[in-house]
Amino acid sequence: MQTIYKIYFELLFDIPLALLLFRISENRQDKPVSCYTKLMYCLILFCISYFLNASLFSVILCFITLPLIYSLYVFPKNYRIALRNFFEFVIFYFMIYIIIVIVYTLIFNDQDITIISQQYNTYKSAIINLLTYIIYALTSNLLQINITKSIYILFFNAIVISISVILGYTTLSLNLWDSGSTVLPIIFATIFVLIIICISLYNKFLSIIEENTNYRFKLELDKMEQVYSAQLDDKLNQLHSLRHDMKNHLIVIDGYASQHNDRKIHEYIHNISEDLSLTNAVDSGSHIVSALIAEKENKAKSQNIRCEINISTPGINIDDFSITTIIGNLFDNAIKAASECEHGWIRFSLTQTGSYMNIVIENSCSGNIIENNGEFTSTKNDKVLPHGIGIKNVRKVVSNLNGQIDFSYASGYFSVKAELPNYS
Repeated sequence: MQTIYKIYFELLFDIPLALLLFRISENRQDKPVSCYTKLMYCLILFCISYFLNASLFSVILCFITLPLIYSLYVFPKNYRIALRNFFEFVIFYFMIYIIIVIVYTLIFNDQDITIISQQYNTYKSAIINLLTYIIYALTSNLLQINITKSIYILFFNAIVISISVILGYTTLSLNLWDSGSTVLPIIFATIFVLIIICISLYNKFLSIIEENTNYRFKLELDKMEQVYSAQLDDKLNQLHSLRHDMKNHLIVIDGYASQHNDRKIHEYIHNISEDLSLTNAVDSGSHIVSALIAEKENKAKSQNIRCEINISTPGINIDDFSITTIIGNLFDNAIKAASECEHGWIRFSLTQTGSYMNIVIENSCSGNIIENNGEFTSTKNDKVLPHGIGIKNVRKVVSNLNGQIDFSYASGYFSVKAELPNYS
């Protein structure tokens, strides 16, 4: 029976520790580690904890040697990332561990029983390991997804944290009240498994929401591309029609010219030009990006904003989601700012320098601009400048692409320049 209890306690201690390392590593990986590798790591960790009985040597192996070897194995071609992974695990674990130990000690005043009772100490360590893993899992998910303000996410977080805190408090209280209880291990193990399942469902829940968001985004891009294609087809049809009727148009213009009727000539040419002004053909090397820029240009012009578009790039090798997030957000912000000016204007440039793509958007804006923690505010009526909307998303996407983004501004002027790797 003692052997079963010892195995039980070691598993309670080791599983959250291993899950924490796996979660930290997965945040830096393109593909998940195999279940076999994770299982072998857990087995080795268990053997060290079980046979070395919490000696100093076992602590060094469990918290330093083994995590370092795992990090080097998972990231074999990049020792820098492997070391960052290892240090993040060690620093985060011990930092959170110390904080939770201090809080629990203040609540229960249990420093004496922690030293005397091995069972109590093991339960307390297992609870702290579990809470450390849960805290990291919840915070890392919130940082990775763009829906942190969703009520469902906050509700899910509250449930997981509440169950974990209740589990820890109840377990330690029962240990203080009846340390020999045989029901406690069953209750604790059951709730422990439920929390792990809850965390797994939580991750699946976030993945489904993110997939649904990406699907809606793709539908919007497809719709925008279809509209743009239809506009281009209409433009081509008009060009064919104009070419077909060009002889007749020239006859009419020649007739006005023979009458020296300059006003009629100007009116006739203007009417022909109006028929061809439904959309501007944009050639960016990507049909999606061309459709996006054309749509934003039309939106700006509908608000009497003067637009200058300059595109000179051999092609776009950045994924559609990233490039449209950057251009779409920056262009929308520029339109909102320029629309508040009496004579609003926007200059958009998409060029290539070496292996880097340069995206530059300049626009007029009203009021003086003040930057505070990466967000921009205007002195006009103390309102948040539209440039603050979506800037965080743009910064994140640019960072994920290993690019750079710079902002410059003056009175009545705002400019954004992004440099992105665009390898062919």
